[in-house]
Amino acid sequence: MKIINQYAKLVANKPVLILIISLILTGIMFYGVTKLESSDMDYEDILPEGIEVIEAMNLIGDEFGGTENALIVIELDQSLPNSNEPKDIRDPRVIKYIDILTQKCKYIDEVEDVSSISNIVKELNEGYIPNSLSSIKASLKDNPFASSYVSEDYSMGLIKIRLSENAMNKAKEIEKQLSEVIDKTEKPAGVSVQLAGETIKDPIIERLIAPNMLRTSLISLIGIIVVLFLLFRSLKTSFLPLTTILFGIIWAMGFVSLIGMGINVATSGVISMIMGIGIDFGIQIITRFKQELKNNEKRKAMEITINGIFMPMFITTLAALIGFRAMSLGQLKLMGEMGTIMSLGVAFCMLAAITIVPSILVLFEKDKNK
Repeated sequence: MKIINQYAKLVANKPVLILIISLILTGIMFYGVTKLESSDMDYEDILPEGIEVIEAMNLIGDEFGGTENALIVIELDQSLPNSNEPKDIRDPRVIKYIDILTQKCKYIDEVEDVSSISNIVKELNEGYIPNSLSSIKASLKDNPFASSYVSEDYSMGLIKIRLSENAMNKAKEIEKQLSEVIDKTEKPAGVSVQLAGETIKDPIIERLIAPNMLRTSLISLIGIIVVLFLLFRSLKTSFLPLTTILFGIIWAMGFVSLIGMGINVATSGVISMIMGIGIDFGIQIITRFKQELKNNEKRKAMEITINGIFMPMFITTLAALIGFRAMSLGQLKLMGEMGTIMSLGVAFCMLAAITIVPSILVLFEKDKNK
């Protein structure tokens, strides 16, 4: 096609111009990357609209002030039966510890109410906590509410925290404050404490998954480098295709940010998939260029290369885009977001492959006759 031929001549003869334009685009998209926000993920992000259970939860929230909650789980280590450590959640040492946590949590932002077994014990004992296990057992005997806060074997207790409707928007800050309260409150020996609950599960999951996602991306990158080295047997040539996925991912993530989308713990995994697909574009350009360079000077070789691979690459990209965009046709919002990010990643990797990589090759490759 004439337009492809004209573009091929432009890249071959004006590589500096193409590189400058590409770097300007990179600067704009990198600014978008710095503004990229990690969005929280809840059932509304995953499930389609119209699910009766979700609508019921929303109705309850509207009528009764929200269903957002957080839990502090207190567990006892019962592996050492003869030690002096508490073996019953009703132990005065544990109840007093629970009471301290309960009182501290009331001062955390967006907390509307905090309840625990210590509230019941104090209510039944004129506002104080008895110093003997037998006294606490006696006061709680046949109490119908105690089972809501302690397990049947008395090895676990709960502190229930009711949060405001705005809590979801401040989940990370709430989780941070609750963690600080737990860390700074001295606990009895043999007691372990964990956070749980609908509102704060996403920050906790995100913190646990982030290192794994980084590790996965690094393993993918190392695997790609090894394959490239085995293919080209040259460090310089092995690293050059990486510019395809480097710039492609920067452009894609920057564009995602600039159009107002965020990225969550589920959609962040698409980066590894983009790397696996996008690297192929860089390999095609370099392999074809090396072949054409045997019989042509570098500018002519690049013209032939772009003319020869542009349409196959375009058709491959188009097929991938159709497949990924089809993910958004279903009812699951999460799949639609993943499809959008994957589509942008593949498209921008192709764009990087026909701009950045050819420009670098023409600028730094030596002519055969020289």
